Amino acid sequence: MMRRIFLLLLIIALNVALLASCSTGQQPTKQENDMLNWFNKFGEEEPDPTNLLQDDDSLFRIEAMRQSSTNLYFFDESSSQLSAEILRLTGEYSDKDQIKHIVTKLINGPNTTELLSVLPENVIINSVNLIEDIITVDLSYEFYEAEDLSIARAALVNTILELGNAKYVKILIDGNEATVTPEHTSGILGLLSRYPVNVADIQALEAQSFANPETAKINRELYFQDNAGQFLLPEVRTITVKDGNYSEAIIRELIKGPAKEGMGYYPTLAKGTSLVRTEVVDKDDGVSGISLYFSNEFKSQFTGNRQQEILMISSIIHSMSTLPDIDFINIFYDNGKGEFVNNSDGEINYQNLTSGRLPNKAGKRIRVYYGDDQGMLLVPEYRAVSRTETNLLSRILQEMTTDPILPDSVRIIPAEFSSEDIRIKASGNMAIVDVPKHYFDNMEKDNKRLLQSLYAVVNTLTDPINSTGVSEVQFTVGGDLIDSYDDISLKEPFVMNPALIKEGN
Repeated sequence: MMRRIFLLLLIIALNVALLASCSTGQQPTKQENDMLNWFNKFGEEEPDPTNLLQDDDSLFRIEAMRQSSTNLYFFDESSSQLSAEILRLTGEYSDKDQIKHIVTKLINGPNTTELLSVLPENVIINSVNLIEDIITVDLSYEFYEAEDLSIARAALVNTILELGNAKYVKILIDGNEATVTPEHTSGILGLLSRYPVNVADIQALEAQSFANPETAKINRELYFQDNAGQFLLPEVRTITVKDGNYSEAIIRELIKGPAKEGMGYYPTLAKGTSLVRTEVVDKDDGVSGISLYFSNEFKSQFTGNRQQEILMISSIIHSMSTLPDIDFINIFYDNGKGEFVNNSDGEINYQNLTSGRLPNKAGKRIRVYYGDDQGMLLVPEYRAVSRTETNLLSRILQEMTTDPILPDSVRIIPAEFSSEDIRIKASGNMAIVDVPKHYFDNMEKDNKRLLQSLYAVVNTLTDPINSTGVSEVQFTVGGDLIDSYDDISLKEPFVMNPALIKEGN
């Protein structure tokens, strides 16, 4: 470990020495370049809508510009496998339009007679969505009319994942999770990852995954809260389901809490809570739901505020809402006297709960970098922002002006500076970060620390998990592009430096 730090410091020192050759002194020197001086009018102009990076749409727009083609998978009967047909992409696509376009082409069938369609031509795409590494596609009931459902699933999943922007596909049928067959309602597919292309291998994989309804293992997203208790974030894990009781399996996993610490997920249910039993509820109008009965700790050990109560209930509902035959959820808890009640201290009614009745708390994980107080490395921390955030770059920068969570990390933007003091704007795949002229005066007179500060900003803005579409960062000072500051060149854009990330993070 010490050897690695020494080598990194040596590399930084060599870079600083090389950069010194283009230095002109201790103070910033202005370069005659008016191209970046629009920062001086930053507050006077209306924001350019094309430069506002909006949640996951930006990731797909950038990816679409880089990727001029993708593969659609159809059935090759002669070789008994899925074969790819290239689809040329033109123009820019948002996330939803991109996926809809590709799935529509898959439904329309191949251009060659050597390949066969895998999806019924009358299938309707109800909606698509992207959360973290999960693409959810909601199709009409006609999907079940596919000649071979296993081949249809494999072709659909592989085609969508070919985009390279997700790891899992969740298939819904008219709002409910798809099952192995329409009659096999206890055989939920869960989150599907990439399939093999050989039909025999596809069938073997599905037999292994879905052939044992008594003890099934599926990938599933569970919703936990972020560190500030403001948003819900999906965490994917493999869960074991016994005798088709998916509700019970999901709740027991929620009670366990996040699978791994330090990834930005925090528990929503109070410590010590247990699920006493579940009960199916059938109403006269044909609507069905489920009642969940929790132990006394559900309420007695809950120490959060109303906001966190909403998140607690929402984590349960959103983790279960797409299960088949569950139109609503009732929540009861032991009042400490052996009686199950459904009283809420807030404004939430614990009866007939649905995802549509709860506030939208869907968040997006981001990763920001702080300094390591023991050396020159960077320490990442996970935070969350709203999925409807309209200026993601500025919002991420705002998180960087807050104090770190980890005790051994230090903030790299001086405490006297706020996000309003540092301006940022996107230009293609470049983020231009403008700092005030007195910014450097508040930094330590240490080139290594200054370089650490600059790279913390660069690594944060270019981190792939943040989906900003930014791959390089140009720094300006007071609206001007300068050659250097204190032997550190600022003339050229910076790119991400993974070697500076502290080991184990």
